[in-house]
Parts: sequence; C-alpha cells; structure tokens
Amino acid sequence: MLLAVAWYHAQRICQWRADICSPPLNTEEVLTATAPQLSMYQRLGGLLPVNFRRVGALLNSEGVGLAVMAVLVMGVALAGWGANYVALDDGRLRWGAVGIIATAMFAVLVAERHMAATANEAWPEAKFIAPILRLTLVVQCLSLPLFVFPTLNIALFINLPAVVVLAVAIEFLLRGLFSLFMPPKTEEAEPDYLAKSQLAAQLVWPPRPMLFLQHEIHQHFGIDLRQLWALTVLKRVFMPVLTVMIVCGWLLTGFKQVSTTQRGIYERFGKPVTVLHAGLHYGLPWPFGQVKLTENGQVHELAAGEQDDTAPEPLASAEGNAPPGADRLWDAIHSFDKAQIIASQSDDQQSLQIINSDVRFMWRIGLTDNAALAATYRSNNLLALIRSTANQVLVHQFSSLTLEQLLGEQRNALASLINRAVQQKLDALHSGVELLSTVVEAIHPPAGAADAFHGVQAAQISAQALVARERGHAAELAASAQTLATTRRNQAQMNATDMTSKAQATAVSFAAQKQAVAHAGQVFIDELWFSQLRQTLGHSPLLIIDSRIGAGASPTIDLREFPSLNAAARRDMPAKPTQEPSR
Repeated sequence: MLLAVAWYHAQRICQWRADICSPPLNTEEVLTATAPQLSMYQRLGGLLPVNFRRVGALLNSEGVGLAVMAVLVMGVALAGWGANYVALDDGRLRWGAVGIIATAMFAVLVAERHMAATANEAWPEAKFIAPILRLTLVVQCLSLPLFVFPTLNIALFINLPAVVVLAVAIEFLLRGLFSLFMPPKTEEAEPDYLAKSQLAAQLVWPPRPMLFLQHEIHQHFGIDLRQLWALTVLKRVFMPVLTVMIVCGWLLTGFKQVSTTQRGIYERFGKPVTVLHAGLHYGLPWPFGQVKLTENGQVHELAAGEQDDTAPEPLASAEGNAPPGADRLWDAIHSFDKAQIIASQSDDQQSLQIINSDVRFMWRIGLTDNAALAATYRSNNLLALIRSTANQVLVHQFSSLTLEQLLGEQRNALASLINRAVQQKLDALHSGVELLSTVVEAIHPPAGAADAFHGVQAAQISAQALVARERGHAAELAASAQTLATTRRNQAQMNATDMTSKAQATAVSFAAQKQAVAHAGQVFIDELWFSQLRQTLGHSPLLIIDSRIGAGASPTIDLREFPSLNAAARRDMPAKPTQEPSR
C-alpha cells in the first residue's frame, strides 16, 4: 500500500509534466475548456459565505490524500498485530505461499535495482521510489522465515514487519499534515513529491547515517561538515566507541536486582545453580546467565470451585454494600461453589445426592530454597495443580458422608482433615506449595433444591423436637413416680423402725421392772407408783393433806385449785389514787 501511494504521487507529477510539455490548444478550445457551464447547485453554493472551492481544493490536495492513506496503512498494520499467528499446514499451501513470496521478492529486487540505476534527469522520482521498494523487500524477507519455519511463532518475529511499516506510515502521515501549512505554489511551479521516506532511505548496506546527516545539512544549510576536524575524529572513533559501549552494556546485563518480595533462581547455561535473596547480584551476562524471579511469602487464596478464567471480584468499599461474594444464602447460585456427589440413604436404600461446597485454601510458595526450585521447575501452573489436587481430596472426603453428617459435623475438624490430605498430596508431587489454612465457607444443597430441603429439614427438626418433648414429659412422670415411691418406702421403713425400737424399749423396760419386782417386791411397786404420780402431778397445783387423818383410808388428793392468801389479799386491796402531774 505504501508502494502504491508512492507510485501514485510520482504518476501525478509525471502527468503534470506531460500537461506542461503538451502542445497548447487553439483559442476556441481553450475558451470551451476553461468556461464550463455552472449547474444550479454550483450557483447556489456560490451565494453561501463559505468558500467551498477552497475547502474542496484542500480536501483534494496531495497532503490530505497522503495522510488518509497513511492512517489506512496504520490501521491495517495494527489489525494484524498479535502474539501468534495461525500457521499453515505442511501441505502444498505453505510451500505455495513461500513460492509466491520468493517470486515477489525477486520482482521487487529487479524493480529496485532498475530504479536505483535510473538517472535523475530521466526520472527524478525514481530515487524516492527505490527506498519504498527496499522497504517492501525487507518486509518480505522478514515474513518469509515464518512460513519456512513454523516453529518461529514468536511475537518478536511476527510483529517486526509491522513495526517497520508503522514507522514509515507515521512519517507519511506527518509529511501529509505538515504540507498543509506550506505556502501554496503557483500553477506554473512543479508540485513537490511528498511520498518520500527518510527512514526507508536508511535501508542501505553498509548503513551511513552520518553521511546522510552530512548531506542533508550541507543541502539545507550550506554547512560542510567534512571540514570540521572534530567530526572527522568522531567519525573515526565512532565504531570503536560504539563497540566498547555495546560490550559494556552486555556485561552489565549480568547485574540482577531482586526485590524484598521476590526470590531469584540463578541459571548458568540453562541450569539452576542457586537461589538469590533480596539484593543486587552479579552473574554471567545474558544469555549465559539468567535469573528467574519467584515469590517470597505472598499468600494467595484459592476457591476449589473457581475457574481459571473467572474475573476477580472488585474490592468493596468499607462503607458501601456487601460484595456479591459475601452472599451465603442457599437459594442463590454462586460462581465459587463446586458440586459434589455424596452418599445418601432413602427408604433404607443407598443412593447419591448432590451438594454445593465452598472450600477455600490459603497457600504460598514455601520459604525454603528447595520449595522455590520445586515451584518454579516442577509445575507449569501452580493454581491448576492445587485446584486439581484439592478436588481429588474433596471427592474422596465427601463420598462417604451424607448431607446430615456434613451439616452436623464440626467444620474446623473437617477443614483440618482436608488441609492435611491436600498437603500430603502436594508434598508427594514435590510442588513446593505450603498450605497455610483451609476454610470451609459453606456446605449446602443445590440452589434449586434449597427450598425443598428447607421444608424437609424443618419437618425433621419439628419431629425431633416433638419426640424430645414427649421423652422429657415421660422422664418427668417417671422421676415423679419414683420420688413418691421412694418417699413412701422411706416413711414406712422409718415408722417400722420407730415402732420396733419402741417395742424393744418397752420389752427391755418390762423385763427390768419384772426383775426389780422379783428382788424388791412391794417397795419397787410403791416407788414406781410414786414416780408415775410425780410425773403426772409435777406441773399441777396440789394441796397435800396429811395421810394420818383417817388412818383407815387411803390418802385423798384434791385436784381443786384454791388461790393463796397472798394472792387473795392483793386482789382485795384497794387501788392507789392516781397522782396528778405537777403543773
């Protein structure tokens, strides 16, 4: 496209020369050619204050056309920009493309040599078209190896031709825009050739940037740099100094800086030698010595049900609403949940059941050097390895448990069991990954069955509560009956023991009295009689009359109560007059 633009501009200049050099027409033809009939729209346009003729001349100028074509070329080049390309198969199609490109390269090379050998007097624009032909030849040379060797599917080789084309297209765009600010030329002056590129002119061998700069300065400013001794010395020492700078720069590639949040694995001739910690280190320059950076203690969170292409959730504001990831309702579908098949029992028969679980793992690369080496060279994708291992462990752990057991089991114990199992598998694979903790966020039925499971769970809870209440009532009645029976049994035992003790005491007392009667006779009987009498009459007022009165009869006991003389005297004594208080 750039070559076509350059050829088109050269053709317009050639056409202008042909018109200038052609024989003039007669007067009538000139008048007829220069006085065209104006249409109605053209006459109406002439009445408007806007000079459409000048605007049309501006839009039809070569600068605007060159800028538009340059933008089109840039769009085409950027549309093909990519990290890889779809390689052709090994059949005839690929080698046919190689043959077409090789033939085009030969044709462009012949055209370029012809333009370079054309004298300036014969065709002045040939020296400007030749660099564009060399640009086309360079693009073809850079594109040909990608067809010959499909393994060179690297972004650098793929996009390098587009970089060269973009540079020249940007130069064309700038030339077209800057030409609009140039003073207009008369009709007799030859138009300038705008489609020329100074970048493409540098595609010569050997490259002569200093010679090109010297020629441009001498042509535009009249300064001959060949007469300056400093520039002559600079020209002589340019290559040695440039070589020394390149060598020094290449040696400086041996310096490697490792930040505090990273560790570096130093490779010497492609073999890992040691692990570099934070700081500045020096080794062999590139490509003999390289440093691969890895993490140093960064903690990551991984959900077992999360996919690799899932976009991370944006950070939520502390003062705003809760993020969608905080939703733990059963009747909502979560992207981080993973479906698991667990055991189930229905009507005394074994079956299967599906649940959704949200299990998260906190992991990091181990802090030892061996862990860093293992994480870098033994696994291509640590996230996929951890997720695959975790899914295997979850399937094994959940396959032998029912939903009631999972919901009723302690999550901390289950998380600890899963954490140990996953860590053992990762250690067996020498992954270099260290699991810090495992958190079981949620275990619930699928979202579609959440409402039904809520009803079943509520009915089960109600039945269990009713059974527990009836069992408590029965236990209360049994305990009350047992307490009453125990009380009555203890009371009966206490009464029987009391009666037995009294009977035994009476029997002992009777035996003692019988024995006393046998030994003492009437004396004991009288003493006993008087003792009983004293106990009976101990608290009663008595009037004892001498028993010798009436010797032939027994003593008489009068139980009547008579007041004493002192009490009668106090009762019959008049009351003392009341003394009035002194005033």
